[in-house]
Amino acid sequence: AINVGDLIQIDSTSRKGEVAVATSTTLVGIAQEAITTGGTVTSADKIPVALIRGMVVRLPFATGGSKTSFASTDKYTTAYDISNKTTLNPDDTTGGMCYVQDYNNTAATVDVIFADANLANVG
Repeated sequence: AINVGDLIQIDSTSRKGEVAVATSTTLVGIAQEAITTGGTVTSADKIPVALIRGMVVRLPFATGGSKTSFASTDKYTTAYDISNKTTLNPDDTTGGMCYVQDYNNTAATVDVIFADANLANVG
């Protein structure tokens, strides 16, 4: 199932949209509607997606690891990975895709842009 607000990627085999995973290199956008498909996704299974190329996106960040907050030194140059289809993982900077532009430690959110290398060429 895809829920409103989930990050969406393109499946490398079927070329259909699916929820994003931590190692995605084909991110497309954010689901604007929810959908539950059967075992096989068909061309009838469509939802609107807000494209994320060039956008600043607010994501919650995981607070259960060793890094539980952000500082100004974390902005712009360190690439963080996602934990799942909705959450940034502040402990994972290996192969990261999200560059923090701003943060709110009280709300546990970050405003990020995504590395071009992790985006699908759609538009």
